Amino acid sequence: MTRSNLHTTLSNGQRIICVADSSSAPEQGYIVEQVLIPLLNINNHVQELEFLKKHCTMDERRANASYRYYINLITKEVSMFEEHFSYTSEKFRKGKDITDRYTSYVEKLNQQDHEKSN
Repeated sequence: MTRSNLHTTLSNGQRIICVADSSSAPEQGYIVEQVLIPLLNINNHVQELEFLKKHCTMDERRANASYRYYINLITKEVSMFEEHFSYTSEKFRKGKDITDRYTSYVEKLNQQDHEKSN
């Protein structure tokens, strides 16, 4: 299981930090198909928050998280980074930008959808 710290800006501008404890590597599919795509399609900050509460541990970050997602529900943009935690300083640090892993998976899904509709 991979964990991710999610930094989300709701459609009303409110910022939320939470942890996705279920398989959160994009290639595993779950986070993209069951969390990110549905979340990006909600256009109501109350529903967005309720959705996050169902899929995440709210107001927390995990030191053992592998990834950090930035999700902006105003612009509908997602970016993805490696997550690092220093046990000596007890601070989180955003690592390498790996958004291409997320976008590659979304493109693969879109291509599959396009092939099914033809």
